[in-house]
Amino acid sequence: MRDFFNPASVAVAGASRSGEKLGNVAIANMRRFGYAGRIFPIHPQADTIMGLPACPSLESLPQPVDIAIGVIPRELIPGFVQECGKAGVRKVIVSAAGFADAGGEGVALQEKVASIAADAGVRMMGPNSVGTISTESGFVTSILSLEKLGRGSLSIVAQTGLFAAGLARWIATTQYFGLAKVACLGNKADVNELDILSYYRDDPQTGLIGVYTEGVEDGRGFFDILRSITPNKPVLVLKGGRTETGSRMAASHTGSLAGSPEVYRGALAQAGAIEVESLEELFDLAKALQYCPEPRGPNLGVISVTGGGCVMAADACFSRGLRLPPLKEGTLQEAKQVAPPWASLTNPADIWSAVETRGIGKAYLGITRAMAGQDDVDMLMPVFTLVPESAFDMADAYGQIREEFPEKPLLACAIGGSRDEYDEWFEAMEKLGIPAYGSVERAVAAAAALYRYHAWRRERMRRPMTST
Repeated sequence: MRDFFNPASVAVAGASRSGEKLGNVAIANMRRFGYAGRIFPIHPQADTIMGLPACPSLESLPQPVDIAIGVIPRELIPGFVQECGKAGVRKVIVSAAGFADAGGEGVALQEKVASIAADAGVRMMGPNSVGTISTESGFVTSILSLEKLGRGSLSIVAQTGLFAAGLARWIATTQYFGLAKVACLGNKADVNELDILSYYRDDPQTGLIGVYTEGVEDGRGFFDILRSITPNKPVLVLKGGRTETGSRMAASHTGSLAGSPEVYRGALAQAGAIEVESLEELFDLAKALQYCPEPRGPNLGVISVTGGGCVMAADACFSRGLRLPPLKEGTLQEAKQVAPPWASLTNPADIWSAVETRGIGKAYLGITRAMAGQDDVDMLMPVFTLVPESAFDMADAYGQIREEFPEKPLLACAIGGSRDEYDEWFEAMEKLGIPAYGSVERAVAAAAALYRYHAWRRERMRRPMTST
């Protein structure tokens, strides 16, 4: 699968001299991401496209290329794939829709294209695929304009092109985590999840994996590849088509037949993968797994400037299976350095009395530090209320906590505040490598998933899973 992410050369069929074709967008994306390989536009009449020498056909290229992208109408795809085989191109991405996703004659056309590719020894991603992204190599085949993404350890494999389109733009412009690789498979006439997951398993840039699937044909193979990955890399799985209506939409989207949600859920649990219910949850959990060290246990220490935040955290921890250990005498004595003697501190800790006594910054720092020093507090979660009166230098305070207690996961959440206040707080936390969330419930869900994955992994290492 390497040439789908890091080819030395690529041919693009479907660019134009006018710059109005989607093939031009793919070329522009590669330039924006710093792809260093050679790019050859294919056009029957043009001499140059976007300043690059163009060739009339794949067979007329001055050198063999590693991969070709077909951003052309579906009726031209069979001939294009056949030409790839004749020209010695062994990888191809087909973006055209109207195959199995359209039903009827589209199904037969997809089978024909897949047969042509197999006979020619060509591995094909698609059809109905926008292809791949690699932030390491800068190779980007998306036919929708992307902002340059930062490098990270999260790699994604999905049937939908959304992850190489709108979601990639959202990550690039609003988030502080980066990506390693993205593969958008489309109809999966050839290359499928198992191919990409096998590649990600051994890819040094990939530290954790997100999967969006609308249906898997080889359930046993999917299960086996997941359980070969999860002892070393977390895998988050979002299953599309969990309902009858969603299943019908999956069939019309990529031609997939969605399987039983109960079967998926049981298989994922056995394989150590983490099932998520939404895109929001996928990225929430991915941030925690990417930023945070391994927690020793399920015990969470919560610090909040409001009693409401404490109550919401207690409810969320109960529903997610996390514990709130009581504060020990030594912790209380240290906390009393910033809280008044009469203050009754518990976990979750309502620190308002300390705020009145010592100010917002010293209250958060002092009580968080006291909790962090308690042995049976495995993770920390400050809850912020974003109003002008609660502003302080959070980067300085929680930068100190991160340095003093690097072994303890630290997750943050905010309740309320203006858009500008939230953005400022979010930036301060995430630049420190602290995953930040817009609600108590989302932060607790991320902390619970972080604990559950590492607890499963520790148990898996003690008792290796046997084949079933």
